[in-house]
Amino acid sequence: MGRVTWKENKVLSIETRKGVFALAQMIKSPYIIFFNCFREDSNFKEVDLENIPILFLQAVTRQFLKKSNLKTLKLKPIENYQPPKLWIDEDAGSRTVKVWKGTEKEREFITFGENGATLVEKDILKDEKYDHPSGLYDKSIKQLNPKSINIIDIINYELTSVEVYPNLNERLFLCHLKGENVNPAKDILFNIDIPLEYEKYVDIISGTVPLEKLGY
Repeated sequence: MGRVTWKENKVLSIETRKGVFALAQMIKSPYIIFFNCFREDSNFKEVDLENIPILFLQAVTRQFLKKSNLKTLKLKPIENYQPPKLWIDEDAGSRTVKVWKGTEKEREFITFGENGATLVEKDILKDEKYDHPSGLYDKSIKQLNPKSINIIDIINYELTSVEVYPNLNERLFLCHLKGENVNPAKDILFNIDIPLEYEKYVDIISGTVPLEKLGY
């Protein structure tokens, strides 16, 4: 896997699980647009990004770029992209979560979001370069309580978290599997029922299984 340096509007292929590649475009560091376009190899020739649906925009770490199998593609990037202004900022306090209770798949792990989250306004195109965007925002809109959340209040917003390998790779694979934008981290944050298809993602974030055994 070759080293890929950051350049705005660079188009990439990114391997999710082995043998499944996603299409992406760098914008302002550290943000990447991910498209709803997947292949069994990194050959995305003749793809017109202007006609491909966007899954989500996400900030990523240098670790994600270093560890992932990336390839620069000679595709025309989308132009005049307008990033979202509203985001979900999870509470930094830790809590213990248990999923699939009472079954052989039961898992328990520690995660963030002790007091839920806040819907915030943030303009990522400001001149400032945020190496760690989480927690930096322009305005707080409203508190989001997991105990009384309405799915409509959160479905269209992404988390302010900065994603790592292989958490983000596995999320991309699940988007491919489901055929739409899914975010296990957001479901966990708001106590939404976790499908069994998310088992590998849960194993990744809980740290109970070596990444090598999970295919990463």
